[in-house]
Amino acid sequence: MATSLLTRVKARVDLHTSNRARGLIQGRGRSMFKGSGEDFDDLKYYQPGDKISDIDWKATARSGEPLIRQFNEERVRHLSVVVDTSSAMAATAADGSSKRDAMILAAGMVCFLAQQNGDLVGMVAGNEQQPIQLPARSSDGHLELLLRTAQQATTTAAAAADSAWLLERAFRVTSRPTLMTIITDEAHPTVEDFTLLRRLTTRHDVMVIRIADADPLQGSSLDSDVVDVDSPREIASLARTSKRVARDVEAYRGARREGIAEMLDRLHVSHLLTQGETTVVDDMIALLRSREYRNARS
Repeated sequence: MATSLLTRVKARVDLHTSNRARGLIQGRGRSMFKGSGEDFDDLKYYQPGDKISDIDWKATARSGEPLIRQFNEERVRHLSVVVDTSSAMAATAADGSSKRDAMILAAGMVCFLAQQNGDLVGMVAGNEQQPIQLPARSSDGHLELLLRTAQQATTTAAAAADSAWLLERAFRVTSRPTLMTIITDEAHPTVEDFTLLRRLTTRHDVMVIRIADADPLQGSSLDSDVVDVDSPREIASLARTSKRVARDVEAYRGARREGIAEMLDRLHVSHLLTQGETTVVDDMIALLRSREYRNARS
């Protein structure tokens, strides 16, 4: 019998790593969920990065200073993973692994850490023709179904990426405030998705995990046949060995990465760009630690 995806994830996240990561969502570490509870507790002065939707307008009018509502922690949290299952995610990551495998590991880590604390995880994925939605639950069977569904939907025959549709869908079907983890590739979300992302952040605590693409021009690190999964067509060897093409491609990718990072920073969205399956666990732990530090200071 084949080993379950959830079991593989747990095996990859060794005891030392899981304890380090688990501490981020227990006790004081639960500050990563701060602001998404439902039980009103106290008021504090508004600071950049706080949700506009948490402002208490009556208290603000009385004090003359913007005040936001703070919330008690809920015993059970709702998390959601918004997964890019487009054809591009079936391609190769920068470290030579499959972007799909890196995506499954990232989603599995969210599931694993949530389950350790009794939290619930749901999923939004797919495309306009074949939308995918799973409710928030915590059993092994449900989390395995979530990972297996994402894996099976991500093939080279899947539809091309449509981040605008995916973000719109996530907003429409996820009404309860959640910690929302968006898992996609380095080209998404696009800078044109700014308004959709901003709307998501008014309701959810959003993280974005981006998986870097392999460089198709690095012939020595890839198989001889390099194919664009979205076309699909083979990239000519002449283009792959041209220094001018390499410079132009790197300049384009660099500008795109910088534009997306600036957009996410402007929205105060936690984000990372990981090289693939070999780096995603450590990169996610580093991101969660930075969130813990940021929230502890707020």
